[in-house]
Amino acid sequence: MNGSGKNIYPWAFGMSFLILTGLIALLIFNTYQLEDKNYQVEQVNRIQNAYGAAVMDDKIFPGGNAVFQSELVPCLSVWYQKKLQGSADVNAYGYQCMGRFLEQLRRQQSLDSIFRQIVQQQKLDTTLVYLFHFDKLEIYDVKDSTWKVFYESASENRAGAISGKLAKASNNNRVFQLSVSDKNPIAYRFTYSLFVDYENRDWRIFQRMAPVFLLSLACISVIVLLSYRTYKNWVNQRKLADLKTSFLHHIRHEFNTPLTTILVTAHSLIDQAAARDDREVAQLGRIVERQAKRLKEYFGQVMGTVALQEQQAKLVQVPIDESTQEILDELRLRYGGEIDIVYDPIGDGTALFLDESYYFSILDNMVSNAIKFNDHTQKEIRFAWEKVDSRHFLKITDNGIGIAFTDREAIFTAFYRGHLSGNRPGLGLGLYYVKSCLDRLGWKIHLENPPVGGTIFYIYIDNESFNGKKQA
Repeated sequence: MNGSGKNIYPWAFGMSFLILTGLIALLIFNTYQLEDKNYQVEQVNRIQNAYGAAVMDDKIFPGGNAVFQSELVPCLSVWYQKKLQGSADVNAYGYQCMGRFLEQLRRQQSLDSIFRQIVQQQKLDTTLVYLFHFDKLEIYDVKDSTWKVFYESASENRAGAISGKLAKASNNNRVFQLSVSDKNPIAYRFTYSLFVDYENRDWRIFQRMAPVFLLSLACISVIVLLSYRTYKNWVNQRKLADLKTSFLHHIRHEFNTPLTTILVTAHSLIDQAAARDDREVAQLGRIVERQAKRLKEYFGQVMGTVALQEQQAKLVQVPIDESTQEILDELRLRYGGEIDIVYDPIGDGTALFLDESYYFSILDNMVSNAIKFNDHTQKEIRFAWEKVDSRHFLKITDNGIGIAFTDREAIFTAFYRGHLSGNRPGLGLGLYYVKSCLDRLGWKIHLENPPVGGTIFYIYIDNESFNGKKQA
């Protein structure tokens, strides 16, 4: 894997952690907003009903209508006229009227006693505090048939406060906002709000959210720990993989050199012994050469199997008949007549996508096994590409000793040797290597034991999405 491929994992880990943390934080925030919005809903409904019964048809509080008639109503007509005429002192006049009016409301209000009575009657929490706030005054403009705002005070503006000690007013602790209108002497409408809450509202909500909050923190901690351990394991695995690759390259060189030297020396001994007609030395040389070749073959199997784990299939489109025939011709030369290799071509110009190196290894190992596990004087293996519907498969038939039924599940496992193998030399890597190559090609293998002896292998191509094309 190249450097950019290695560096993507720390970035992926970091981004995943940030996204997950952000998602959990968003869920906590949304939960808090929901709790804040729905907090004390039941108490709000009870306060609304109780307040309506206490005030009845009066304005804001019992006796409030008298304050309106004495302090606000006399000013409305003059204020309205000044507004229409655009008088310079209209704002000063309006604030003077509203100042006297709100001050009288504060002096004559009975809201403190009403609220205490509501809390007592409804058996509410005695730590609740409230705020009555005068929000807005509007006068109806008959010219354009609209309500015009003459005075407005935001909920956080204490200038509009009538009574109560609640410090923080918001939409979430607003019990109600009422608008009351009157037509005498001119049409006017005023709006006021009641806010009820605990002074430590945020802390109470956090206490209710404590289980969710703590579980979220625990989940984040566990995820961080697992992600960190996974990342560390990945780093260690990469180090081991790099070390293994380096070791393979080194050990391949260190083994191949002495093995080649032994083979060359043994062959030289055979030639010299033949020249001197020394049969004993020639026989010893042939033994050394034969065992060195066997050792080199075993070493090649082991190294090939290990190196295969680091490789990726390189798929190219090849004419399957031509490619198979070339490989089998080479294997005939290699095995020097030890086995009769037959190929039945598909004959329709089919071209398949495959990795040529893997394909060569698959056929090579199948031929090698057919030689090794065969007691016949005339050994034979037959290859045939066939097609059923749109599915291609390679049928491989040999006349060897076969594979025991009890070995079928394990025969493709590394270093496994079947019950019928006896004392034949080998490491049990041939079919494992074949299966590993097939896995990387996305192909499947199935075996059968025909009644007359030997073994039949079927290699199925499952990646039909890009295979099964014919050569142009």
